[in-house]
Amino acid sequence: MSQSRYDVLSLLVRNVLLSNSKQFQLHGDKQIIIQILPTAPERAFLSTDCYDSSNDLNSISYIDILQRLLRLGFHIESSTSGSYNMVQTKQDKKVDQMQQQQQQDSYVLQYTLVRTHTS
Repeated sequence: MSQSRYDVLSLLVRNVLLSNSKQFQLHGDKQIIIQILPTAPERAFLSTDCYDSSNDLNSISYIDILQRLLRLGFHIESSTSGSYNMVQTKQDKKVDQMQQQQQQDSYVLQYTLVRTHTS
């Protein structure tokens, strides 16, 4: 009887339309994330299982991340997308109109990627 082990990663891409697709978080085992992003600085890891591109000055686009994951044997198990409006405080209302528009036009993509190891 063969046994399977799974590596699971979650890729969350924020503000896709505004950020040139470089604002994302990658959740999963840190050792796997380091395989994908070998030059990622330690400050980009919010915890042992979360890489945040906003803390990496040399971050790459999420499309490049997906390509690397597919080459490493991962497949996209599921994906979803959506938009949301951020809650505005009184102070936020004082922000110029361009920033308000960017805050309101938040678009998110989420991918769940899986790699199977059989023995």
